[in-house]
Amino acid sequence: MSSAIHFLNTGNSDCIILESDGHFAMIDAAEDNDYPADKPNLNLRGYEKEVLNRTNQNNVSISISQAIFSGDTKKLEFLLEEFMIKSISSMDGVNEGFYHGMMLGLCAVLGNRYRVRSNRESGLGRFDIQLMPLVNGIPGFLFEFKHTNDAHVDLASLAEKALQQIDEKKYDTDLRDAGVNSIIKVGIAFRGKNVVVKRA
Repeated sequence: MSSAIHFLNTGNSDCIILESDGHFAMIDAAEDNDYPADKPNLNLRGYEKEVLNRTNQNNVSISISQAIFSGDTKKLEFLLEEFMIKSISSMDGVNEGFYHGMMLGLCAVLGNRYRVRSNRESGLGRFDIQLMPLVNGIPGFLFEFKHTNDAHVDLASLAEKALQQIDEKKYDTDLRDAGVNSIIKVGIAFRGKNVVVKRA
C-alpha cells in the first residue's frame, strides 16, 4: 500500500490531498476552487513522508472513522487519546486550532464518501468541520471542538457546550439545504492528550 500527502496551490489558496492505495481525499481549500481541472499531475516529494511517518495515519484514521460512524463515543475517545499519546508532543496541544487541524487530517480519509469542509459559513456562524455526503443514504456530520488548559474545567461539560453551539448557531443549515436529512453532531473537548466526545 502506497501513501502520500500532496500540497497543492490552487491559485487562490492551498489545499491538501491525501493519497492511499490509489484512493484520494481532498481537504477542502478555503475558497471554493475544488478539484481544479487545469492543474498538472501531483508529484510533490519531501514533507509528506515526514507527516505520514509521524502519524502512521492509514490504520489510525480508518479506525477513528469507523468509531465515528459506529456512534461509539468511548471507543472514539480511546482511539484519539491513544493517537495523541503516540503522535503529539505535550507542547503541541496549546490551542483549539491544533486539535482542529489534527481532526481535519484524520477525517480526510473519508474523502471518497464525503466532501470534507473546514471553517465554512453556515447558519449563524462557521462550523469547525462538516462532512457533506457525496453519496445517498449516509448521514452528514458536523464537528465542533473546544479546548482548555485548565485542569479544573470538566471536559464533558465543555463537549456538551460544543454540541449546544452547533444547534444555537444553526450549523446544520448548509447540510439541510443540500437535502441531507440525517445529520450527526459531534462535540469534542480536548485538554493536552485527554479528550471527551459527545454526540447527538
